[in-house]
Amino acid sequence: MKKSTLFNLSLSALFLVLKSSTLFSQNISCENLMRTVKSEASYYGEVSSITLIGSEFLKEVKAYEYEGTLFVIATFQPRPNEIFPRTYIFCGIPSSDWNSFKNGWNGSYGERFHQYIIDYVCNCN
Repeated sequence: MKKSTLFNLSLSALFLVLKSSTLFSQNISCENLMRTVKSEASYYGEVSSITLIGSEFLKEVKAYEYEGTLFVIATFQPRPNEIFPRTYIFCGIPSSDWNSFKNGWNGSYGERFHQYIIDYVCNCN
C-alpha cells in the first residue's frame, strides 16, 4: 500500500512537472519518464510491431493514459549505421490525435506519426 502511494505521488509530481516545460527538462530523464509511465499509467492502446512490419520508420508505438493525459512511447527502426532501435516518449497528445494516428485512413503510419504525434516530444533529457 505504501509503495503504491509513493508511486502515485511520484507520477502526480511528474504530471505537474509536465505542465511546465522549463522545469520538466531539469527534473527528469527521458528514461525515468518512460519507466514511470510504463509502470504507473494505464495502457491506452498501440500499433504493434506486427502491424508496422513493413515500416521503414516505426517499429512499435504504445499509448498510456494518466489523469486524462496521453503519453506515447515510440520505438523507431534503427538507422542504417545503427544496431539498436531508438525509443522516445511524447507527452500530452490529444486523444483525437492518437485516434487519427492509430485509425486514420490517409497516408502511412509514418506519415500520420509525423502529422499527429511527433510535435509532442517530451522536453526531457
